[in-house]
Amino acid sequence: MLGNDVVDLGDPESRAGARHARFDARAFDRTERALIATSPRGEHERWRLWAAKESAYKAARKEDPCTVFSPQRFAVRRAPGGWLAVTVGDRRFRVDVVVDDERVHAVARHERDPPETLWAAVASLSSADEDPSAAVRRLAVTTIAPRLGLAIADLAIDRIGRIPTLRIAGREVAADLSLSHHGRFVAFACSILRGRP
Repeated sequence: MLGNDVVDLGDPESRAGARHARFDARAFDRTERALIATSPRGEHERWRLWAAKESAYKAARKEDPCTVFSPQRFAVRRAPGGWLAVTVGDRRFRVDVVVDDERVHAVARHERDPPETLWAAVASLSSADEDPSAAVRRLAVTTIAPRLGLAIADLAIDRIGRIPTLRIAGREVAADLSLSHHGRFVAFACSILRGRP
């Protein structure tokens, strides 16, 4: 199962003064709060941990639709190799996170999942008026279609419940797809599960 999350570090919601005073206590456990406090870039670390939790939640919910997002239940720990391990109950997710001065992008997959071909991308919205849901679908389709040897018009994104799915000429593709957006950015992650569709 796959999940992804993007955080716009320039968004007003992401700034230190915008958070409720007890946000860290509600969202992070003692170990995570220590990582934030000791990091030379505490704000970046805060949102790195948050994006790891959010992306793991999205993957966990695909596995079990009854999964509830309670941030402290998603424990984040550093793993050897630079990735983050997120544990919720008896499930563990590997989360790869990329952070720069403008954004955080996290991609989570269940630790038991075999390494599949994984495609992910982040893009900026072209304007403040652009629909982020349409923009993230466009980003995914224009990135994935050429890699599958398809015309962009042949690939579409639909939903089954709240889960996005890929379709070629109306036929569902064996793929795991995650879409996200926040502030100025949209992001996706996708893996084709059984070779080419």
